[in-house]
Amino acid sequence: MKVLRFLERNFEKIAAIFFLCSMVGLLSAVVFARFALNKGFGAAIELDRMAFVWLVYIAAGFAAREGAHIRLAAASSIWPRKIRRHVRLLADIIWLAFNIVIIKGGIDVVHSMFIYRYESPALGWSMAYVYMLVPISFTLISIRVIQRNIQEFMQQQKSS
Repeated sequence: MKVLRFLERNFEKIAAIFFLCSMVGLLSAVVFARFALNKGFGAAIELDRMAFVWLVYIAAGFAAREGAHIRLAAASSIWPRKIRRHVRLLADIIWLAFNIVIIKGGIDVVHSMFIYRYESPALGWSMAYVYMLVPISFTLISIRVIQRNIQEFMQQQKSS
């Protein structure tokens, strides 16, 4: 149970650190190989690009968990205090509906990539695994938005 609680609180941080360290390590190896060995590693560059994209999407999940998306900052600053919570809730409902559309579309794309195999040029990996990022990350973002709303509701109930 402690492991699940730890992962629930820190999954995005751990994943972001992993992808960021991977990027730094891969780019360092590519630069070293290019200048010291006079060789290029297309596979490392391709893997680095994949790590960057995963980092960005995972960080979006972290931002949703922390309520740090620009949508929230804008909703908090332009509306009167009395209706901010309602505006944010409406924005979250619209956001979740959008996420559902993206998740469905992402699953369809991944499914078609398994049927009509599309491979990365340098690594030869099925791009379906890379594109799984879309439904996974938008599902994670949706879960984090729901969690944040539940936490805010519970805090509001305590303070009332």
